[in-house]
Amino acid sequence: MIRTFLVLLVALAIGLFGPPATAQQDEFTLIRNARIFDATGKPVFRGDVLIRGETIAQIARQIRRPRGARVVDAKGRTLIPGLHDLHTHLRSPAYSAPEDMAKAWSGYLVNGITTVNDYSLSAEMLEPIRAITSGPDAIWAPHLNLAVRAGVPGGHGTEYGWGDFFTMKAASPRAAHLIMDRALPYRPDVVKVFADGWRYNRGPDLNSMNTGTLAAIVSDAHARGTPVVTHTVTLEGAKVAAAAGVDAVVHGIGDTLADEELIDLMRENGTAYVSTLVVYEPSDVRAVSNQEEGVLSSPERAREAARAARGNRVVEPPVSARWGILQANLRAMHDAGIPIGVGTDAGIGGVYHGSSAIREIQWLVELGLTPAEALVAATRTSAQIMGQAEHHGTIEVGKRADLALVDGRPDEDIGDLWNVAGVWKAGRAVPLAELRAHRDDPAMTPLPTIRMAGPILTGARADGRTDLDTLPVDSTDAGSDHSDIAFVHRHGPGEDHPIFSLATFGAGAQPFAQLVLPLTKGAVLPADASQFTGVAFTARGAGSYRLRLESYGLNGSEWYHSDFAAGPEERTIRLPFTTFVTAGEAQLDLQRLRALRFELTGEPGGRAWLELGDVRFY
Repeated sequence: MIRTFLVLLVALAIGLFGPPATAQQDEFTLIRNARIFDATGKPVFRGDVLIRGETIAQIARQIRRPRGARVVDAKGRTLIPGLHDLHTHLRSPAYSAPEDMAKAWSGYLVNGITTVNDYSLSAEMLEPIRAITSGPDAIWAPHLNLAVRAGVPGGHGTEYGWGDFFTMKAASPRAAHLIMDRALPYRPDVVKVFADGWRYNRGPDLNSMNTGTLAAIVSDAHARGTPVVTHTVTLEGAKVAAAAGVDAVVHGIGDTLADEELIDLMRENGTAYVSTLVVYEPSDVRAVSNQEEGVLSSPERAREAARAARGNRVVEPPVSARWGILQANLRAMHDAGIPIGVGTDAGIGGVYHGSSAIREIQWLVELGLTPAEALVAATRTSAQIMGQAEHHGTIEVGKRADLALVDGRPDEDIGDLWNVAGVWKAGRAVPLAELRAHRDDPAMTPLPTIRMAGPILTGARADGRTDLDTLPVDSTDAGSDHSDIAFVHRHGPGEDHPIFSLATFGAGAQPFAQLVLPLTKGAVLPADASQFTGVAFTARGAGSYRLRLESYGLNGSEWYHSDFAAGPEERTIRLPFTTFVTAGEAQLDLQRLRALRFELTGEPGGRAWLELGDVRFY
């Protein structure tokens, strides 16, 4: 029995985490008898594809099997390049649940999507995500184009309370150069700029970015070989983006019809169009087919069943009008020969990871593209938009073996895309059954855990980082009139170098601001503090405060917290973990901590301050 358990455990580990990369270097896979849609523009042909390691080694009518090669019989199936989704938020599950990026990653791979852009990150998150999705112990994930975010003060992307480092703000070219100097050393794969402040006539518009500021971001990013895409939803916003030279405008123009001036600007500057139609589908239009339902995870099916039970909401005239404009503009871009890529805004409620990209491709066909053209948009064109077509996006010798094997002929009937029978990411066969089971598992994905040593922020470093080599960041209440918090490290003689925070509260009814001390880089991986009794620190202030324990596997409303008071004289505060409480029912797991959030509260329009030092577990 023990031996059987160990075998099953190893099989699960190989399924979720994959075999060692070194084991793949000289392996051969021969895919035989496939209909090959290579996305180069050539007609579909029947033949074999030989994969060696990570790349496509040979394509021919018939290939002799190399010794030891794994053979896949593709008779009756079509081999296509791996698909793309150029707009996702992988940290948001699209239904009510805690963040679990690995389940989102699985959702893409099981649907044949091998490259994904993630716009739900701060720059500090890039390194740890790359670490756990590469190397011999990697978690299965599509190729991830990880973004840094930029916006304009008072603009979209800054109103959710995620802090100034999460979406870096600039309102002038010189400010743009400053934030790019800060962002680009993190080596992002793409820069996402929230440049357009139109809020769809649902509320007051937010600020938009001017051409000069956006052009400065583009210039700096392109100098590093990094593409730039924009959140663009209006005709004037699209003209600003195209004039600034962005690589793609994303979301689609929804306020009015595109004109020749915009088309000319996009042609002149090589700007592509990515219309995330699925996030805008009105409720009276959206319908889940039996094929789509068959690929949804259990939580996704449950959400769809609840939505069906509620019935369709009344669709307001502005929503219907915008939907018509979005469709007309997609047709206009296609007719004008503007490159069209595929993106979804997945992670927004009901826009599910993986399956939504198939819905988006179907909408392209519904709006006038042939199935073959829609497949090219989701493969070759999307890779070109990202500046990566040299490496993937087509089935050609020497390119990365990102492939999907589909039952049927999706180049003739796009509905066949729901029938994914096999997927290869960089030559490795994706364990589809294991990843489907992973998505359905209610347990959180196990992540590597970092054991805490004790000191967190003692002032020992002069570079503004914690003793854990993490970057303190801010977070606030949400809203365009949200609170703000600034903090500085006070350095001087001696070893005591506290951090001083000053909060200016916004206009909300219960404003707050937080100094966030990540326990691991970007607060991506969980930290293990189970060997400690609580959190200790020195504090000076003027009032009441709260310490929240950000935890993996819990929503923000469930994070455990403990209140404390501070006065003008510095004193040492010790908060035992037994004093922390939650509004939810989950147990406090000290092996799943991610960050300490010191929270300041006050009256709307007021201010508060807090000085912290020698923060540590005890």
